[in-house]
Amino acid sequence: MKNFSSTTTQGFNVNKINPLWYLAIGVATMALTHMTFSIEVMAWVSSVPFLIYLSLTQGWKSRLTFFLALVMAWSFVVTKIISDPIPLMLVFLYSIPISLFHLPGYLIWSKFKNQKYALLLFPVIMVIMEWIQYTFTPLASWGVAAYTMHDNVSLIQTVSLFGLAGLSFLIYWVNVSIANIIIERKTTIPTFQLPLIMLFLLIAFGSIRYDRSKANGSDTVTVAAVGTDSEASGLPLPTKERTEQTKTSLFKRTRTAAAGGAKIISWNEAAIFIMPEDEKEWINSIRELAAELNITLVASYVSPISQTPLRYENKYQFIDSSGNITHTYLKHEPVPGEPAVQGKSPLKVADIKGTKVAAAICYDYDFPYLAKGYGELGADMVMLPSSDWRGIDPVHTEMAAFRAVEQGHSVLRSTRFGLSAAITPYGEMVSQMSSFDDNDKIMYSLLPTKGVTTLFSLIQDSFVYLCIGFLLSFMAIVSRSKNKSKPGTFSQA
Repeated sequence: MKNFSSTTTQGFNVNKINPLWYLAIGVATMALTHMTFSIEVMAWVSSVPFLIYLSLTQGWKSRLTFFLALVMAWSFVVTKIISDPIPLMLVFLYSIPISLFHLPGYLIWSKFKNQKYALLLFPVIMVIMEWIQYTFTPLASWGVAAYTMHDNVSLIQTVSLFGLAGLSFLIYWVNVSIANIIIERKTTIPTFQLPLIMLFLLIAFGSIRYDRSKANGSDTVTVAAVGTDSEASGLPLPTKERTEQTKTSLFKRTRTAAAGGAKIISWNEAAIFIMPEDEKEWINSIRELAAELNITLVASYVSPISQTPLRYENKYQFIDSSGNITHTYLKHEPVPGEPAVQGKSPLKVADIKGTKVAAAICYDYDFPYLAKGYGELGADMVMLPSSDWRGIDPVHTEMAAFRAVEQGHSVLRSTRFGLSAAITPYGEMVSQMSSFDDNDKIMYSLLPTKGVTTLFSLIQDSFVYLCIGFLLSFMAIVSRSKNKSKPGTFSQA
């Protein structure tokens, strides 16, 4: 009997197809993989056509053609999230940089694909480049492969072990393994059995972890996301009359939410625009509101500091049930192009009757490092005032679930122009409310008073560092092999 791991596949031959067809297929599969209107299963094969193309071609012209195809693919991806009021030019602001971050993984793999252990080279480099992107650039974690599993609650549990890097690694490993099988026309243990076993184990782990979370009871607290009537996002600024109307509706809904049992309430990002000269009076009013209702209130608002050009503070006041401001927070990671003053203050958590509660603002939670900071402070729950647009609804809220699972804390994402959700430490959205539906703009939910400890919160980016170590070792071995293969140089006495 032949060993299955060495059985040669029959029939299909990659060389019989024009390589440009693989580029075209790659553009299509990549476009169907990420962000909105995505097909989850495509993530496991989306890189395969590109890898086959690179294995069949050589020279700088083919690599330039490949890069243009990669940019085209990511441009299609980003176009899917463009809707009013976001300009179409934003497409290239993201598609070109993301393509540049992904390019090294493909090119280095194609150069060294015949070396020993090269199968792991592609996922290793892709994970490293993704980590560099979401750790050191304003692009955050958009385009990361792990997010393609946002609807798979079992696989999402994987990020509690190794963060985004672990799940992305698995996806890229499966892609390069399938490409290798097609190119070599045979299966091997590293290209078939190992990734298949790892996928099975991680699905089993995720299923058991999630099911156990449902079986174990926990103490809960009633929270509420309160929406705004304000649609202001820039110039012209709202009139005083319009601001007063917005304030009235916010306060009324907040009182309704408190009467409904909510103990912690979060408004949307930019719930109201408050002029600097009115801010002192405004702060007094929200302090009195929190004390009157005996609630913890995350009051998010915008305060313009100039109009030519427009600059503002995108902030919240964290107010306890006694009406005391525990801290003021300015958005730490404004969206590229957002005219907001960047917050620099240290992260803080507030102890609310034994529950450590923190908060961030919208785009902040697209950066794993910021959630990691709250994990280090022991946060049990994070309020996330947010403001989206139709194109990124609901995927942006689904991305926040990954932060919850990574750090083991709940997230209440109160969203304007998008999906509000209460998310458990296991990534389950126990309550949802769309601002596009006809509703009263109040979402109630029960969230655990305590978070859970995750492996990732302890080891942090160790998996990425392991990938960096592998890459350095691989390159050292390749360099040493090349030096040994060179003819020796002898000198005469």
